[in-house]
Order: sequence, then structure tokens, then C-alpha cells
Amino acid sequence: MQKYNKICISMLGMFATCATTYALAAEANNDIDNVERIAVTGSRLLSIEAASPSPVTVIGEDLIQASGATDIAELLNKLPSMAPGLSSATSNYNGNAGMSTQDLRGQGAKRTLTLVNGRRHVGSIPGESTVDISSIPTGLIKRIEILTGGASSVYGADAVAGVINIITKTDYVGSKLNVSAGISSRSDGEKHGFNFLHGLNFNNDKGNATFYFSYDKEDEINAKDRPYTNSNWAYLPNPEHLALKEKLFAEGKTSQQVTDITDKDNIPNNLSARRYSISASPTTVVFIGGVAYTFNVDGSMRPVKLGNSGELYRPENGLTGIQTDEGGEQLGAYEFQRLRVPVEKAIFNNTINYEFDSGYSFSLDTKYVKTESESRVFPNSLYGSVPLSRDNAFIRPDLGAKMDEYEMSYLPIARHFTEMGLQGTDYKRDVFQVVASLQGAFSNNWQWEFYAQYGKASSDDTTVNSYYEDRWRASLDSIRDENGNAVCRASVDASAAPIPGRDYSNCIPHDVFTPMSDELLDYVKLEHTSTESQTQKVVHFNTSGDLFEGWAGPIALSVGAEYRKESSETSPSDVLRDGIGASYAIEKPVIGAYDVKDLFLETNIPLLKDVFMASKLDLNLSVRSAHYSEAGQNTSWNVGTVWQPIEDITLRVSRSRSARAPNINEQFTTEGEGFEWLYQPCSQNRIKSASAQVVENCKKLGVNVFTDQTGETTSDIRWYQPGTIVNSGNRDLDVETANTLTAGFVITPTAIDNLELTFDYWDIRLSGLIDNFNVATVVDSCVEQSSLDNQFCALLTRQPDGIITHVNLKTLNLNQRRTSGLDIIANYKFDALGGTFAINTIVQRLIRRDIQTDPTLDLEPTVSLFAHPEWKATVNLSYENEQFRVGTATRYIGEQRYRENYTASTVNPHETPSMFYTDLTASYNISETMRLNVGANNVFDKKTPQMPNAYSGGANYYLGTDGGLFDTLGRTYFASFNWEF
Repeated sequence: MQKYNKICISMLGMFATCATTYALAAEANNDIDNVERIAVTGSRLLSIEAASPSPVTVIGEDLIQASGATDIAELLNKLPSMAPGLSSATSNYNGNAGMSTQDLRGQGAKRTLTLVNGRRHVGSIPGESTVDISSIPTGLIKRIEILTGGASSVYGADAVAGVINIITKTDYVGSKLNVSAGISSRSDGEKHGFNFLHGLNFNNDKGNATFYFSYDKEDEINAKDRPYTNSNWAYLPNPEHLALKEKLFAEGKTSQQVTDITDKDNIPNNLSARRYSISASPTTVVFIGGVAYTFNVDGSMRPVKLGNSGELYRPENGLTGIQTDEGGEQLGAYEFQRLRVPVEKAIFNNTINYEFDSGYSFSLDTKYVKTESESRVFPNSLYGSVPLSRDNAFIRPDLGAKMDEYEMSYLPIARHFTEMGLQGTDYKRDVFQVVASLQGAFSNNWQWEFYAQYGKASSDDTTVNSYYEDRWRASLDSIRDENGNAVCRASVDASAAPIPGRDYSNCIPHDVFTPMSDELLDYVKLEHTSTESQTQKVVHFNTSGDLFEGWAGPIALSVGAEYRKESSETSPSDVLRDGIGASYAIEKPVIGAYDVKDLFLETNIPLLKDVFMASKLDLNLSVRSAHYSEAGQNTSWNVGTVWQPIEDITLRVSRSRSARAPNINEQFTTEGEGFEWLYQPCSQNRIKSASAQVVENCKKLGVNVFTDQTGETTSDIRWYQPGTIVNSGNRDLDVETANTLTAGFVITPTAIDNLELTFDYWDIRLSGLIDNFNVATVVDSCVEQSSLDNQFCALLTRQPDGIITHVNLKTLNLNQRRTSGLDIIANYKFDALGGTFAINTIVQRLIRRDIQTDPTLDLEPTVSLFAHPEWKATVNLSYENEQFRVGTATRYIGEQRYRENYTASTVNPHETPSMFYTDLTASYNISETMRLNVGANNVFDKKTPQMPNAYSGGANYYLGTDGGLFDTLGRTYFASFNWEF
């Protein structure tokens, strides 16, 4: 029991893990001299007690199997210390569909270092070091160790928020087969797979060979099949608030006085309701004379079927802003989105270990991963940005008469062209890695290791259901020739060609009022493939042992050196290079490489032992000097201490300086252009609540600013306009640095067996954060300054009427971030009813999360905003005996808001409710070699909060609005069968 406590002292909470650790420890020989020294995450020193000055969480194999997770990210993302990262449920919209990444402490996946058996793993996102954790075989995992603190001095760059170290089985003997399946309660999202593990010893047990193969497939889940994620919630003006404003204006109050009064009263400025954009239609929609019209299959014109109220909302915003309520024929905002992408994955892993008679040991680990996935979003659509001229060949007499009645020479149209299929990307990825290692000993307590590894990740990314931009525009602009036939204007008038000098004689005219023909689809549709690859090479040597016996114990030392080279190449398709695809987007090749040479040292010095108020007092020191070929010299360090004044209490403190070097994309990205709907800070909606300074600057920029009939300031610019984002990297970037403090204590009362309580405070100060200005920050900051002669306006290109058309962004060492929190852990085990009960609780309070989006501004608090609630917790209960195990895991997510300024006076509802998600698992041992696992996740089928920006999943700060903290899938079931033979 004493040994069990010593091991648990080093852990920051266990997600039903202390039971697993205890079982492992119980198998050890009670004679401490015969216990093998091990290195735990956070240290390269070989130690018996495995104590660490930084908190470490351990997840054991039993829990992984019981969870039913085929992708380990499914389990890790439920820990309070994790912010939402990429997964099959959050990766549809960001360009990396089917990948899984981890984001410790909400610092970004790039600042979480993932290791396998204490070694780096090749990154799966070309141009980055971020690891696709789903490429690590779940069935081969022995345990997972999570260090939540800076560890760059031990492991090198990227360990800013912490380290996830996955320990795999490398010397297995026997055979094991696992077959699994899963499905949602709505009979979609089917999952199935299997993995097979076989290991054998050879040459009189001097060698071991372990072979592993797995195959997993999971189907997509569409948002339209979950009404709560396709609800189209929006904030709308509160009539009571508008009436009060009119009354105050009538009394002679200024706009600022009215704002001050109404933002502090008990009347919400906005209420939430379901609203559907009139432009979200599978048939063409036009807006003439205050009436929305659509068209039948034969092209005849009729009014749009509106919602239950029969009203149109916000008609003053034009075709792109008109809304209807529920019950109409418009499509939901997430009609074409996926809540989970399909993924198909095969993994092969082979490990060979051999111990020579000389005492040297050799190991060779080889892995290959093949993954296929896809993303799908809305089809090609128009939102009024490409109007038809009055002489368009397909404007029929009834429509033409309406245009003439209102003196319209051009007709804005809107439609989702569903015949073209959903736009998206098909991904085919390969990951290969080989690690060769040689270990030996100088003496009984000095060991050394040399290893070399090579890894390569490559991807073929095929853009599907896209289109040639010039052909699309040419086909829309059609006229009648002298014979009355419909032809493309560009085919008879060279001056109308979208790309001057190009031949459009084979152009197919597009009748947007009827379904698209196959001939037209063949003409405009486009598919093209880009390729990406990333290579990692590592050579590493370290040695560890005891220098000499000190007054309180042996002084341990570890020293080593490492060389690492990262190279990446992104090769866009010819379509992207030439800018002839959708929106004329241009991408250029990104080719780059850097290397880093590290020297590192770590020592543990026992200062006191078995004296008054110091059962143990150890000092741990580590330092790493790294030279980056691009970013220059950097030094990381860590100072930590573990103090055990009495047997029941252990205190630990760690102070570290960590670093993240700029990745290849951040340094070597060449200037490229991409289409985006650009937010306009001088728009009619935004300027109503803008300050006097903003209003004056908008006027200076040429915007038509005026006062409407209610006395409010407005303009004639729509909120969003089509535009171009220009991005580029920066070869002069410096490293990011983080100063991290962790301090806490562990209570393991000897009077109560198997009880452990831990309290840990952590604080991360990140400086020189590598980023580019957020688009919204640039466009807002331009008009918020006292003068238009500022750095932000210089990044914008505008039309004479003030509409922004281009935003230029460049990667810089821009910002700061300050994050702190408290982790409270309680673990307890006791025997009863012929088995063992375990209670494991992890509570995180996020005290501070201040980010800086602009170095000229102060840090902005973001605690309690989406994906970063103030309180998160998990409570795990289990009962286990020799025959079966049952368990429940409940996850708590505290209240959150979309924006900091959302209060009860501004919007209603202004925050989400507290959310509880409960999972149930059960395992039954059919025999000594067979076990059945079943379970259900989100067993009470909790839906997402039904309010704006939350109904689709909770808007992660980094991932946008297509994923986040809330469960979007609903109740799901799983089952697996394990057979060892």
C-alpha cells in the first residue's frame, strides 16, 4: 500500500486510473532493489518512486478499453484540462477532416507536444509539428501520461502547455483480437472495426516481435438529421427595447445617452428566435418591391412560401439579409454541414526487441497508417453578389415586367445550386515512421540510449464539386442572339469575357430559374488535387544515472543531445496555382525546412530525507539549449521541488520557461489569395451601435452614413461583402516563449487507505505568440482609431463607397496570452460487495484566460466564453469484481457566453445553461480469455443549448462555429469483444 501511495503522489488526478496503477504496482517485487527504474513523463531521469514536481495524469489500458474509444481523442477530449481540438466531430470545416489533435489548457494544438514512448512523432499536418493522435493505434496503448505544464527543457520545442506521452506495448506475448461496433440512437453514424495483436519471444526469450493491425471505419452524421443543430437561432431586436429607444429620442436624448440607458436597464436589447435566410433556397430567389419570389421547375414565377407568421424580417437589408421564420421553404444554416466526417483507417505496427549477450539491447519500431476522409459543406451558391442584367436571355416576361415596374436594370439572385453536389475535399493520407534504438549500460546505475528515427506524412487532397470561376460567370451572363437563341454574351462579345483573350465559344448559357442541365454541369464543374508531405528526421542520445550518494540520497543526472530536421512541401493543384477555380483563389507552393540542435541536462538533488518536517525534499533542475536554423538560439529551463513534510502530505512547485519555434507554414508560406465574405464595420447593422469616432471615420472613408426614420444612424452597406484575404508567412519570426508556474499539494492520509486528494494551481504566460491579425480585428481597428492613418487601415483595400475588398495579413510575433487555473482532484477506492468501488473526480476552475488580438490593445478576458467555461468537471464511478465491471462517467460544463459584452440587458438568453453529459459502460468476463464491453455515450441524449451560436456545437474560439464543446451527436451506443489466445 505504501508503494501505491508513492506512485499516486506524482499524478494530477486520475481518470479512473489509480486503480490501474495500483494493480501494476502490486505486481512489483517488494524488494526495492529489484524494482526496475523507470522514467516518467516530465523527466528523463530513471527513478523508482516516479515522483514529479509537475502534475501528471495517467490513463490506464483498462479505462481505454472500457470507454469503447476507437480514436483515443474521444477519451482525452473529455478531460477538463483539454479544450476542444480536431476530431471527426469538429474537423469538417477547417481543411483537416478526419484528424484528431489535442489542445491542453486551451493554448492551441501547436503548443501541446505529443510523444510516443517518450519520443517525438512525425506531424500529420504538413508544415506543422501537430500530431494526428488517431494515427496512434488504440489497441496497442498500454497507458497515457499527460503532463500539464511546460516541459521544453526536457523534451524540446512545442511543450508549452504540456506533453501527452503515449506508452505502447512493445514486448507482448500471445494473441489478442478486438472487434467493435457502434451506432447512434438515430440509426446513423455507424462505426465498426477490429484490431489484432500478436507477440512472440524468440532465441531463448532474448528477442520479442510484436505485430499489430487494425481497421476502423465510421460513417458521417449530417446536421440536418439533428433538428437541434439546424435550428437557425438568431438575435433580433426586442420590440419593447425599440419602443423605449423611440421614447428616449423623442425626449431629446442623444444616441450615446440612449445607449447608456438601454444597456443598463432590465429590458434586453435583443431576443432570440428562429430565423431562416431567404437566400438559403434550393430554387432561385429574387426580391422585388418588398416581395420575395421564387420559381417553379418550368421557370414560372411565384411568391416564396414564408414561415408561420407570413412575415419577412429585415427587408431593408436586401436579398442577402432578408429572413423568414420557421415553417417556410428555406433551408437551415446547417442543412449541408456534417457533425461528424466519415473516416476509414488502417494501421500496421511492428516492434522488434532483442537483448544481446553483451548487455546491449536493440529495438526497431515500424508503423504505417492509411487514412481516408472527406469534408462536405454547402453547394456552390449565390447570395445576390452576381446580378443578372435586364437583357438576360432567361428573364421571362412576367419577371421582366416586375423589373421594369421598379426600374431595375440588374437583378440580384440567390440560390443553393444543389445539382452541383456538396463542395468539399477528399483526403487520402499516409503516415510512415521507423525508429531504431540501441540501449546499454556503463555500470549498474548508468544507462544510455541512442536512437534514430524517420517519419513521413503525405496527403492527396482532392477538391470536389467545385467550378471554373470564369466559366461560371460567363454562363450566367447570357443573351439572345440575332436568331433568338440563348448564348453566352462572352461567346459573341469578346469584351464581355471574364478572362480577356480566352475562348468562350463552347460556353453553355445558364438558365438560373430552372434546374441545371447535365451539359451545363459538365461545362462548369471542376475537380482538382493538391499534394502535401512532411518529413521528420531525429537523432538522439542520452545517458542517465546517479553521480554519487548525497547526504539525503543519490544525486541523479541525465544529459543528452538531439538533432532534428523538419521539412515540408505543399504543392497546390494547377487550378489553384493559376487561380482559375472558385473565386479565382490563388495558392502557391510552400516549401521549407529547418533543423534544430539541442543539448540538455537534468538533475535531481535530494536535499533532506527522514528528518523533522521533511520526510523528503528534492530539487529538480533541467535546462536545454536549442539552436534553430531559422529562429536562432533559445534556452529553456525548469526548476522544481517536491517536499514531503510528513508521510500524508506532499507539496510540489515547478517554475519553467518553455518555447515553441515557428513552424514551416508560419515561416515559408508565400503570398496567396482566398475568397471570403468580409465583415464591414461601417455596415447598416454595425454602425447603429458604433461610437461617434467610428461613425466619423466611416464618413471619411466615403461611406453613405445617414439617419433613418427612427432616428438611428445607419448606412447603405450590407454587413458582409465578397472580398479577398491575402496571407503570407515571415522568415524573421522569433520563438514563442512561455513562463509557467505550477504549485500544489497531494494528500494521501494514512488513516484512510486508497484516498488521494490533489490541489494544483497553474499559470501560463505566453509571449511573442505567433499569429496574424484576425480579420475582424483589422477591419474594426481601422475605424476605431483616432486617425485613419494607422497600421490597420494600411492593410485594407476599399472601393470609393468604403466597401472593403481586400485584407492583407502577415504572420508576426504579435501577441500575449495569460492563462491560469486550479485543478482539484479526489480519488478513492474501497472494497465492498465482493468487489472494488472507485470514485474519481477532476474539477477545473479556469481563473484567467486573457488573450491579446492586437499588440496595441490590452489583454481581453475570455473566461466563460465558448469552449472555455469557468468550471469543468468529470465524476467517474465504477464497481469491479472478477466477473464484471460497470461504470459511469459524468461530464460537467459550466455556463458560457458567445461574447464578453453579452449580459441580461443586451441579449436574452445571454449565456448557455450548465450542461451534464453522462456515459455508461459495462464489461463482462465471459471466460479468462474473453470479455464483452458495452456502453452508451450521452445516455440522456442531451442536446446542444438552443440559443444563437450554441445550437451548432458551441463555437470553439479556434475552430469557428462548426464545432466546439457541446455534444452535437446525441446518444450513441458501442460494443466490443476481446479475445486473448
